[in-house]
Amino acid sequence: MKELGEQSIDLHNQMILSLSPDVLDTVIFYGQDIAGLAQLASQMFPLGHVYYFKKTAEEDQFEDMVKQVKESLKEQDQILIKGSNSMNLAKLVEELENGK
Repeated sequence: MKELGEQSIDLHNQMILSLSPDVLDTVIFYGQDIAGLAQLASQMFPLGHVYYFKKTAEEDQFEDMVKQVKESLKEQDQILIKGSNSMNLAKLVEELENGK
């Protein structure tokens, strides 16, 4: 959300509304700015298929998020990781690639 400027909220809302529980099994959100979108997705997806993890100055649930991603992924699954560079999601990719 950080790099998109004034259109950020509208673009992200459109993205969430385009997601379909018929096509996607699980949606995982990370970061304070995305909390509202996680709430919106939780209204669209069955219970237990939307996860939200905090990243604030007081609390960072990155490791919990990584654990959930690993638990959710099964062989042959595909994953889309979308986020601002400042969220350091490249570290998630590294952990998945290295099997940590």
